Amino acid sequence: MRTIKDYKQLNIKDFVFLISSAKDIIRYNGHKIQFTTTSPNYGGVRYWFVCPVCDKRKGTLYVVRSVMACRECAKLQYSLQDNKVNRDPFYKLMHYDRIVMKAKRELNPQQELLVCSVLLCGELGGFMPDKPKGMHWNTYVHKAAYIDSLTNKMYNLVKVMIIGRQKQAYEMDQHYATVLSEQGNKKFIG
Repeated sequence: MRTIKDYKQLNIKDFVFLISSAKDIIRYNGHKIQFTTTSPNYGGVRYWFVCPVCDKRKGTLYVVRSVMACRECAKLQYSLQDNKVNRDPFYKLMHYDRIVMKAKRELNPQQELLVCSVLLCGELGGFMPDKPKGMHWNTYVHKAAYIDSLTNKMYNLVKVMIIGRQKQAYEMDQHYATVLSEQGNKKFIG
């Protein structure tokens, strides 16, 4: 994952004293950087960089490879945005499990103690709370369908994980068999 700390950044605050007008263009490492201005409500002028990629106002630009771009165009993230849920299927599975449990608890708070994790309880985790008194049937059916769709996503993710493990085990078996056959062809002098 590429974060903003991995690349050199240009902050507009470091260049404000060099600007004499909004039409100025500054050169930085062979890149032409344009400026634009806005006028805040309290008066004065605020200067901005113009991103060369998307032509939007930005306060910071980053030097990524040989391109000068804003954080969004360079697809950089803040270090706190390191989201394992998007990268690792196991974390995604845990995330879905938490969402399902939360949705079941919200569906009927009176049966909150009966709600269990699908991952921990297996079939018991498939418990669906009853419709609470006063809730419209349409609302209950909509929420139950949402919980069901999340549960299906979880089961599909588990299947994908199992297939991935089987593929990995098969590849390891093939590699092991290749190594053994190569060792069988060699003659050791002892």
